[in-house]
Order: sequence, then C-alpha cells, then structure tokens
Amino acid sequence: MVLHLPSRPTALPPPVAAPEGSRPSPRAAVRWLAGGALLAFVTSWVGTTVLGLQHDVFYLVYFTLALGYLGWFGSRSGVVWREVLRRHAWWSVAVGVLVGLAVVRQVLGQAGTPHPDGAYFGFELVWRGLVYGTVDALILYAFPAVVAHLVLRGNRRGVARKLGYAGLVVALSLLVSASYHAGYSTYRGEEMAKPLIGTVLMDAPAVLTGNPVGSVVAHAAVHTTAVVHQFEGGGNHFLPPELTSDYPDRPGGWAASALAAGWLVLLGAVVALNRDRLRTAWGRR
Repeated sequence: MVLHLPSRPTALPPPVAAPEGSRPSPRAAVRWLAGGALLAFVTSWVGTTVLGLQHDVFYLVYFTLALGYLGWFGSRSGVVWREVLRRHAWWSVAVGVLVGLAVVRQVLGQAGTPHPDGAYFGFELVWRGLVYGTVDALILYAFPAVVAHLVLRGNRRGVARKLGYAGLVVALSLLVSASYHAGYSTYRGEEMAKPLIGTVLMDAPAVLTGNPVGSVVAHAAVHTTAVVHQFEGGGNHFLPPELTSDYPDRPGGWAASALAAGWLVLLGAVVALNRDRLRTAWGRR
C-alpha cells in the first residue's frame, strides 16, 4: 500500500518576472513615477489653466499622453501584468465596489446640476464617465501600485512587507494625485485636501489585496455617477475641469465628440495591431 502525502501548494509566480538586468531598479521605478507625476501636472495645468481647452478636447489630450506614458512604462517595467491583476482579483473588486458605493452615495447626497440630453449625454457618460474614470484610476492608483511592486521586487510576503507595500502605495499615489490636481485651479489651497482624501480611499483595494483593479472599478463608477448628477461640478469637484462660470463650456460640442470618437477608434486599431506585443506584456507567449 502506497501512501500519497498531500503535496505542498504551488507558489504563485511572481508579478515581476523579468530578469533583474532587464527591469528598472527600485530607484529607477520611482523616477518613472516622478516622470508620470510631472506629466500629469503639466497636462492638467497647460490644458485647463493655460489654454482652457473645451473639456472633451482636454480629455483627449490627457488620455493620449497618460496612456502613452503608461504604455511606455509597461513595456520597460518587466511586470507580468496577468500576475499582478489576477491575484486576489475578486477581493480587490469587492473592496472597490464597497469604496465606490460609499463615494457614489456621497455624490448623490450633494446638490445636482443639469446635464445634456440625447446622444451627446450618452457620449459623455462613456467619455467623461467611464473612460475618464478609468484613465484617471490607472495613472493615480494602478501606476503607483505597480511601482510599489517594483520597489519591493515583487515580494509582498509577510506582514512587514505587506504593511510596507501599503504605505508605499499610499505615499506614491498621493504624490501623483497632488501633482495632477495642482494643475487645476479648482484644487488650489484648502480644496486640495478633497482629492487627496479621495486618493487614500481609492487606494484601499491595492492596499488590502495588492491588486489595484478594484480602484479602477470604483473610480469609473464615481465618475459616471458624477456625469449624471453633477455634470457642471459639485462640492467635492469630482469632474475637473468643472463647467462653472470660472471655466465655462468652450465651443466644441459635436466637433469635440467626433474627435473623441475618432480617438477611440484609433486606440482600438493600435491595440489590434499590437496584440502580439500586448500578449507578451500580459504574460502569455
């Protein structure tokens, strides 16, 4: 009779799997983050404070620069994205849903503003709600979380490292968030505290699970709700640039919508043409 002893569970592959020499050092990873923070500030400051771009056109510029920088970082980071985003994914989403519900309730508890009707409103729900919320979450929360993984060389094992990772995520995320929001005139002075408090809340999924995907879910939900309830702006300023008397809605309308729609089509084409590279970066050969 042969006894089969239970085998030890197989360890999950590390989220940072590239050879040491082919991925950025912890110091270089932080420089990548500092570069992203600077880009976020320059984009929001020039686009809104200096040029006062129509909001949909500003988002087009912001999305292009932010996603381009994140793509560049992703191609150089050595991160196996599939391993980062699949670990504790459902726990991360669950935390994100709880955070999102809490902030959505706060949005709905404030005074509302009018919003456009018809097809343009549908477009704004996608563009200013879902897409803007997702891109914001990627650069403000997911990007710092991945940099924190690189700083710790992909090792979150043990209580001490988990706590260190959590503190690092919050610190790096606050740096990017403060830089980005400083470019908007809305957040100068005491108003800066509001997005920074929101940043700490939105970091909860990554802090608790090591996976930032829940932050994307929560932030996209909050942005979409704000488009419905506070299209022109509200007390906590969830949709910069706000379409108030200080930043009136610039001419654009359907022309801006057409540009944005074309941008989405172009993005889809770029993804399709680079699907092999994306599969490699995702961790599939």
